[in-house]
Amino acid sequence: MSRVDRSYSKYESIRTYEDRGKMKWNPFATAELASAHRDYRSDFNFEEPGFSLEQDDKMTMLSFAKSLQLEIIIEYQSEKANKKVTGIVLDWKDKTGIIFKKQDGHYQEIDLECIVKLTDTEYFDPYLKQ
Repeated sequence: MSRVDRSYSKYESIRTYEDRGKMKWNPFATAELASAHRDYRSDFNFEEPGFSLEQDDKMTMLSFAKSLQLEIIIEYQSEKANKKVTGIVLDWKDKTGIIFKKQDGHYQEIDLECIVKLTDTEYFDPYLKQ
């Protein structure tokens, strides 16, 4: 173990003190960290979505849905799972998301980067197959 130079001190106890530092705390920190990683990995869903839209496609489809007031289904990633909501796109939220009116009348803000899939009854499938 390397020794810290404490020759500047006038007290002998400070000059001869050896800090156990990492040797003292390493087993505790390692066990805690390993436990935290196990808990995190057991709770988190690492599945990648099977289908993901490009940013341009999302913007085009959402603009189309907004202009025609189409009822669409949005699948988005929320925390650890994908969720689906049905409703109408009302407006843009600072070009980073949308304000969405759900079927139950409640409003929801959804970030564009969280959107995984957009579907409707007639327009989006032919657009995606182009």
